[in-house]
Amino acid sequence: MNRVGLKHIALNRFPLKHARDFLSLAQILVRGDVVYQEPLSFKKRLECIGFYFSADGIRRLQVAPWRAGSRWLQLGMALALDLANGGDGEYDFENEVFYPRNGLTFQRLDWRVPTGAAEKMDARTSGPTLGEQHFFAFHHPYSRIRCAASKNMKIVVVTRSILALLESQYFKMITDARYPHVTLDDESSFAWDAYLTQAIEFFNSWGDVLNWHRHIRHYKYEDLKADPVSTHKEILDFWGFDVPEDCIAEGFRRASKKEMLERMSPAEQKRTIRVSTRGTDQRGIISEARKRHIVDRLNRELIYDFGYNLDYDTEYGVAYD
Repeated sequence: MNRVGLKHIALNRFPLKHARDFLSLAQILVRGDVVYQEPLSFKKRLECIGFYFSADGIRRLQVAPWRAGSRWLQLGMALALDLANGGDGEYDFENEVFYPRNGLTFQRLDWRVPTGAAEKMDARTSGPTLGEQHFFAFHHPYSRIRCAASKNMKIVVVTRSILALLESQYFKMITDARYPHVTLDDESSFAWDAYLTQAIEFFNSWGDVLNWHRHIRHYKYEDLKADPVSTHKEILDFWGFDVPEDCIAEGFRRASKKEMLERMSPAEQKRTIRVSTRGTDQRGIISEARKRHIVDRLNRELIYDFGYNLDYDTEYGVAYD
């Protein structure tokens, strides 16, 4: 095994994982909110510690790297569940978030859940921010989870071709006003290696977890897109939800790009970073030299490839509806 991959695996295991968890809990208890620098009452600090062990009793976790379709998956399943429970399956778009009528059905797996940070971060004016909570979501390596209850969760890991992840992130930043320096006419304006490092760490970390976790399943984004009904039926069944296939089909029909765009104003459609509208001429465009560099790094540093082809001629950049 390569040294990079071994490091990613070691961070998942005892004693490094447990030591980092302990240090994080100590910081919460002593300093309060160490991220936003906002003081927390001692009671709130204890609630955060309690969440580390309990996760509010929720035992479902959806894991994926950035640009692997999490928003689509989360929305489609929420609408399917709503329809199965007699709801109208409607949703709105506000502040770059798609909200089911009764609120989001998940939160990020984060020690700040008891502080109400999610409601503040994703605040909504047209309805409730959060609805009934069905699962947690996470976008980082397993080693960064600060929740002991994760060992007993039913985990769904979603991956996507790393080349497709990188290209999708590149185009997202091109359209994001916060990154004016990233441009289509200058490929080097994007931090390819930094994001590649993140992807490699994610793959190695969760590839290791798949070997020992008792309740975990893996799905490729490409397979979810090819057959959204049966694959998401499997996920919902795994999580203990009895949702008819016709509700899943309708939920994901409503979660299509076409339907998402219809929930936006013309101005929102132009500036959104949530729905990719690039055509086939803007896919598979990573230069050959950079592509070879990426594949070389993957072949050196990746231990778990999740079944993806790592050859120089590997295909990527498929356009999905």
